[in-house]
Amino acid sequence: MRQTIAFQATGFDCSPVEIEVPEDEEMPPEDEVPRALLAFESGPNVVLTLPLGSADAESLMNAFTEAEPHRPDMPEASEWQPQPAGLSEGIFWALTPAVVGVSVTPPQETEEGLVPHWTLAFDDEDGSQIQVAVGDPMTTQVVNSLAQVARGELGSGG
Repeated sequence: MRQTIAFQATGFDCSPVEIEVPEDEEMPPEDEVPRALLAFESGPNVVLTLPLGSADAESLMNAFTEAEPHRPDMPEASEWQPQPAGLSEGIFWALTPAVVGVSVTPPQETEEGLVPHWTLAFDDEDGSQIQVAVGDPMTTQVVNSLAQVARGELGSGG
């Protein structure tokens, strides 16, 4: 069943990961090996984690690069502050989709009004989608982390 989950990111982290391949198995191609784990949080109750290889990081950086020229000059966008997910205490969502596609949309003016944040949409293999609203300061963090992963500066203990 196709589902769409959307939240505003109040926190972001990018952590290196180490992968151990059993001796009897073949190592996957270098650019497909997860090197980092991206985590987007919305308050204390929601976290989206995504394993990321160097090729994935490069693709996501390209999506930001392609979206940036479509961003209009909107001072209101720099003032936008994310709100944590309004889940009750005791409810926790840990989202870990099998991502097959990603799109990045910059802040924009639509027929419905101003969208003052970046939207990262992660498509799952079952057709579901997780949309994460990200502010300008966090976008800078994300792109810097992606660059580190793509260059091999983050991951495998490095």
